[in-house]
Amino acid sequence: MALIGNLKEIKLPSLIQLNCMERNNAKLTIEHGGKFGFIYFENGQVTHAEFDPFIGEDAVYRLLELFEGKFKVENDVRPPAKTIQTNWSNLLLAGMHKLDHRQDKLENRYFKLFERILTIKGVLAVSLVNKSGVCLDRTSAITKQNTIKESNSAFIMLQAENMSKLLGRNRPGYLSILSGDQRYLLVNFNEHFIMIQMEKKIKSDSVLPLIRQAIGEVNRG
Repeated sequence: MALIGNLKEIKLPSLIQLNCMERNNAKLTIEHGGKFGFIYFENGQVTHAEFDPFIGEDAVYRLLELFEGKFKVENDVRPPAKTIQTNWSNLLLAGMHKLDHRQDKLENRYFKLFERILTIKGVLAVSLVNKSGVCLDRTSAITKQNTIKESNSAFIMLQAENMSKLLGRNRPGYLSILSGDQRYLLVNFNEHFIMIQMEKKIKSDSVLPLIRQAIGEVNRG
């Protein structure tokens, strides 16, 4: 019987450790965002992995970056190739080290982005939000007058994207919203978006070029 679940409940490092310590011959399939990744175990060792376009150890490292996604473990499945020679414990340690280093770089990147945007006149606070409405990071200067929650902003952005699809138009690059005494800009940033809280009197057209310049500088860095 296959073991089925979600990485939200059982983390990938735990799944790898479990299969290796039990010396399993198995295939671990992970589905995330429409993409599939595979990790194969032979006698308790990770011997092959795929996560397009990555193969072998690089595929394992990329899969370790996933914190959600459906998984299935099938027993007695042999790998189509052998692309990994590293002992599973060393492989897992190396992957976790790379993940920690990558997260440190991302946090520094977000800090630089927030720092640049906060220098723009009229900007009060900045949040980085994913498409599920989860705040990944924010400035400490969230004001008490904040009338739009980050989770709600994700819903607004999603509805705007759906409306654009129905009208046959491209995904909106940004949204400008007036709420109470504040103006909010929702701007796409890679796979996430930035929620910027500003003074109501500030015009979107005047700050948007500066925001896009800040995003471009951070992406190039």
